[in-house]
Amino acid sequence: MSSNKGRVYAVTGAASGIGRATVERLVADGAMVVAVDLTEEGLRWTDTVDGVVAVAGDVTTEATNEAMVSAAEEHFGALHGVFLNAGVAGFGAIDRAPMSMFDKVMDVNVRAVALGMRAALPALRKVSGGAIVVTGSTSGIGADPGLWTYNASKAAVINLAKAVALDVAHEGIRVNAVCPGPTKTGMTEPMRNRSDVDQTMRNIVPMARWGESSELAAAVSFLLSPDASFITGVALPVDGGVTATTGQFPNVAARTR
Repeated sequence: MSSNKGRVYAVTGAASGIGRATVERLVADGAMVVAVDLTEEGLRWTDTVDGVVAVAGDVTTEATNEAMVSAAEEHFGALHGVFLNAGVAGFGAIDRAPMSMFDKVMDVNVRAVALGMRAALPALRKVSGGAIVVTGSTSGIGADPGLWTYNASKAAVINLAKAVALDVAHEGIRVNAVCPGPTKTGMTEPMRNRSDVDQTMRNIVPMARWGESSELAAAVSFLLSPDASFITGVALPVDGGVTATTGQFPNVAARTR
């Protein structure tokens, strides 16, 4: 029996990708979930899923984050944890990309996470502890060319998680970051559809493949659950070995497959 059975969670960025996969995993584990994303249309898929309540709204606002928590308590009676996953990417050189892009990426990837934490903490205190998981990235542990806005935001959100973990540890509330490597999501679809980029990625990843959203969801489900009761302040790579390598050499093994 899953240790998440009967527990209540909220997931942002739930319309697709890792967010949707995590909602599906938590429901399969017997949890009840508030699924949050920008539009009602994006959350239509939850209409036929038992144990899920949808909240449409902009996570960069206090109102949406407060509505998320209220929905959990009103529909399910409590909130045991949140997965703050909504995110956007930004591309371009620092001297050519508009600062408005930087502002948007930081707003969604960092500020919205801080707002989600602030909104969730009072509810988590009511259940004598709970868990917060945020979506970091291997791009927040190292850096990528042409992704300075995204790199900066993910480094910031990882350290945000660690800092808040220290602040609330004495209350029994845990805060961790999950750090995806190359994963099959809508954000990475354009890269996966280019055979040259796809092959380059397979050469970079020691496991020689893209990760599945369900594999990230499994890690999130664990970090949210009581099974991870002594784990806090961690940035957990789920990346097929990307962060284990220096990156100086190609994945020779992948070329023989």
